[in-house]
Amino acid sequence: MSEQDNKADSHLLDKFVLRMPDGLRPSINTQAKANHRSMNGEMIFRLERSLQFEELYNNQRRLNAILLQRIEELEARTC
Repeated sequence: MSEQDNKADSHLLDKFVLRMPDGLRPSINTQAKANHRSMNGEMIFRLERSLQFEELYNNQRRLNAILLQRIEELEARTC
């Protein structure tokens, strides 16, 4: 695929304008350089990771509720 094809393909991707608070852009830029990514790549990586963490957090909350219920059942049996 030529560079021209890559540019044409990038025009088909969703674009999103993001207003950032003061100081956030340099922080993202620093992290992107440290991780050998573009700023866009760094932001996408972090957004995807936050969604994964949210799913893990929700799963953990469900497991905690099940464990708490089980503990309460066991405590009720021993009293």
